Amino acid sequence: MKHKMLLVLSVLSSAPVLSACSDETRAPTGGGAGTTQTGGSGGTAGTGGVGEGGEALVCNAPYITKGPWVLGVDEANAKVRWEACDMTATGGITFSEEVGGGDQTANSTVTTITLAETHKAVLNGNAAPDYAGTYYIHEAAPTGLKPGTCYVYSLNADSSKKGRFCTQRPAGESFSFMAIGDTNPGLGHTTGVLENALPKAPEFTLHGGDIQYYDSGLETWASWFPIMQPMLSAGAFFPAIGNHESEKEEELAEYALRFFGDAGFDGGETYYRFQTGGVHFFSLNTEDSIGQGSPQGTWLESRLAQVSALPDYRFSIVFFHKPILTCGDTGDNPAARAYLEPIFLANKVVLVLQAHMHGYERFDLGDITYLTTAGGGGLMGNVDENTERDYCNMRVASAPAYHSMIFNIDAGNLTGTAIDEDGAVIDTFTTPVP
Repeated sequence: MKHKMLLVLSVLSSAPVLSACSDETRAPTGGGAGTTQTGGSGGTAGTGGVGEGGEALVCNAPYITKGPWVLGVDEANAKVRWEACDMTATGGITFSEEVGGGDQTANSTVTTITLAETHKAVLNGNAAPDYAGTYYIHEAAPTGLKPGTCYVYSLNADSSKKGRFCTQRPAGESFSFMAIGDTNPGLGHTTGVLENALPKAPEFTLHGGDIQYYDSGLETWASWFPIMQPMLSAGAFFPAIGNHESEKEEELAEYALRFFGDAGFDGGETYYRFQTGGVHFFSLNTEDSIGQGSPQGTWLESRLAQVSALPDYRFSIVFFHKPILTCGDTGDNPAARAYLEPIFLANKVVLVLQAHMHGYERFDLGDITYLTTAGGGGLMGNVDENTERDYCNMRVASAPAYHSMIFNIDAGNLTGTAIDEDGAVIDTFTTPVP
């Protein structure tokens, strides 16, 4: 697994957010002993549990501990999700069209989970722990929405917790989106990446996986959410599964999928698809096989064939975590590439987004552009460690840079721009699309 503790120790002096490593039990920033902050300001609380060291968990009004964020958007529906630490939190949202339109409301359903273990950021006493306790995931599902329309919403329990989302656009309409991977905001780079990308107003975000890193010793899910809330509030969130989503036993189910499961449509528990503007997006889980004969490979091949036969189909974009080709310091997957690439070509897959190798790469393979976009905040890798691989002559751009991608799709072109944490453009390209 990348970014072991020794690697993190080597960068502590350059990370001003860190405090000295200590065995002392600390309250989250801004909280008293044994308390947590609520309302998304850095804490997670729970009821019915006791944290490490005998800390009693205190859950204060308005009881919102994470979020909100949006998933599962189509032409008429969306899912607005958030976490609370007490059942008495008022459920539901108020929403309206971003431009014009009156207020509407949608109630929320609630799913309860009791977590048995507390997890802490062992190198950062200022990071709020993920406390054991009972939590309540709320999900509001506004329906009857207008296609190709952006909406704003706020939580009825706390009107300061709000965001926006845009419904699925009709085929041919222009839109923009963001892609980011391997966010590890405890290292201090992710905030700059987001500050320079989000003003471009992407309608949604694709995440290439490795969302949060216990392994860095610098963060928890409780500390991740407040830093990433500007991204989560800017539009719908569509993540892929990475290896760091399973660092702790049951982390995938109790955290990543509890928060972000059912982000799209059909597929399986950890892979899915969605579409907008006649462009179809497929998220795969590279922690399981994506090769020939695998459930994911079979599903992808079948669904690509189905959607490419639709009259309003334009093209597809596939995104996943571990790269199938890279010249950097991680493995590749030649067998999966040999299986998938003919399927991509046959079904107008014009863009493949990868992560895991912490840096930026662009490969031009004629009708397919492969991008490694994994500079969201994790410790930077060596983008040139394996340049002897036989396809590296097709790599046309690379950079060891913290960055995200902004994509703009119009009637005839897909334009991608890689923007670093200081706002500099490190690469841009335009490719013609149907």
